[in-house]
Amino acid sequence: MSVRLPTSPVPYRRPAGERPPPLAGLKVVDFSRLFAGPLCTMTLGDFGADVIKIESPAGDEARTFGPPWLGGEGMNFMALNRNKRSLVLDLKHERGQEAARHLCEQADVVIENFRPGVAERLGIAYEDLAAANPALIYCSVSGFGRTGPQSDRPALDLVLQGAAGVMDRQGGGGEPRLLVITVADCYAAALATQGILAALLARARDGAGQQLEVTLFQALLAAQSYRIISPAGDTPILPAWQDVAPYQAFRTADGWATVAVVTDRSWQGLCSALGLAELGADTRFATNPDRVESQDELAAALAPVVAAYTTDALLDVLDAAGVPCGRVKRVEDLFFDEHVLANGLIVELEHPTAGRVWTLGLPVQFAGTPGVIERPAPLLGEHTDEVLAEAGYDAGAIAELRACGACR
Repeated sequence: MSVRLPTSPVPYRRPAGERPPPLAGLKVVDFSRLFAGPLCTMTLGDFGADVIKIESPAGDEARTFGPPWLGGEGMNFMALNRNKRSLVLDLKHERGQEAARHLCEQADVVIENFRPGVAERLGIAYEDLAAANPALIYCSVSGFGRTGPQSDRPALDLVLQGAAGVMDRQGGGGEPRLLVITVADCYAAALATQGILAALLARARDGAGQQLEVTLFQALLAAQSYRIISPAGDTPILPAWQDVAPYQAFRTADGWATVAVVTDRSWQGLCSALGLAELGADTRFATNPDRVESQDELAAALAPVVAAYTTDALLDVLDAAGVPCGRVKRVEDLFFDEHVLANGLIVELEHPTAGRVWTLGLPVQFAGTPGVIERPAPLLGEHTDEVLAEAGYDAGAIAELRACGACR
């Protein structure tokens, strides 16, 4: 019997076409680090913006998150910092601050995720930069924002998920559980990207820049927008924890599969496909509200039937019946998933120290102005001389900045 080997990601190729990427010509100065800010600026870079990542002499902390490592770099850093150029400036040094402000005079967008008050102390707050560049779009990303009693609290993902009700919900009202996806960072990055693009549209209309703020805490609230609604009163009443059934993963003979029944038609299709005519006629499960009320009994009745099928066999019969279903996969499986690869969602890049690296492809597809992956995540300070020269510093001035410790 022949064994089918998995298909692997192929080296990324720049899309053909004459039109430049959507944000070509846009200059972004990126003071952010760790996750939310870098994901936002990577997206802007994917859309064609020139992103200059300003790092301290120690570098973005995510460079040291490991093991494992990729070419000596933290894997999270590598995943979130492609399409950027790295410039090292010591922002505690007066000359480093001067250089940063000079770069921002030439920027369209500045993004920072310092703790509230730090940008002001460094002389790179919005008011400092907008005085010389009134068209500047300035985006601040923080945990809890600049106002309110929580503004100074540390904003790690665990803290945020607890504070925003996510851990309680994930635990189903029992022991709080951490959602493995850092949804606060990811959605905050998406909101920051949306806000920046909207501000750029407003600037195109009236020529004026502005400051915008995104917080990870508010992002977690926005991610639960379908639950943040209640009749007015002393005791909030929220949408149900689970308002359709069956809607869960079931163990199969060789793995796990998801089954999502959201209509009565799908329910009857499920019962027919699995030979459960009696269950389909059971008045306890006749409508979705009935199934939700009796979801524990329903799951108990379905579990042994589903467990007799292999995952492939189950998906075959449910697909034929039009019942939404799927395989439960590991993230590792996605690097060889035929659908993922067919859509270019995993690509191969060449990195100067890590060699061939598989990473996420472009998640937004433009038909006329495709995004691009111009470069892998940068080495620390890899582009310091290049960026400063473009900003007007000659070789002597760069050497002077380096000698006094303002840059590296």
